[in-house]
Amino acid sequence: MALIEKEGEEKMNTQEKQPLRVRGFPFFPHFLLREVVVMCIVAGSILILASMFPAGLLEPADPFVTPSPIFPEWYYLYVFGFLKFWTFDVGPFPANIIGVTLPMVVWYGLLIIVPFIDRNPSTELKDRKFAVSMGVLVLLGILYFTYYSIVNH
Repeated sequence: MALIEKEGEEKMNTQEKQPLRVRGFPFFPHFLLREVVVMCIVAGSILILASMFPAGLLEPADPFVTPSPIFPEWYYLYVFGFLKFWTFDVGPFPANIIGVTLPMVVWYGLLIIVPFIDRNPSTELKDRKFAVSMGVLVLLGILYFTYYSIVNH
């Protein structure tokens, strides 16, 4: 039995002396150097292409000329459509002030007020009729006025 224990100890000692093999290569400096070289090649390529094919200059900007047609960003198209839709003054408020502020006040007002009005603890859509109907109504209004702004530019 002593012979078996001695052979087992010798095998354990030889196994401990073998170096561990690591796959790949270390991050610093090898991986980092490769990434820096690739970044320099990409930046150099962009610089060479930009110098060979420069962007043409257009006419200088004129602050007194409005380009036609002019559109806002896509997320403000419904406000732009409501501004085109609302054409009459209300008391001392001109139509353009009402056309911009009313949809924003209504939209954000509904977002703030709906959780206080609809206190239903259920998470099922079929049980949240008021909240779902208000969301669908606002979404339809936003889609309609977005379409109206695109068609009637």
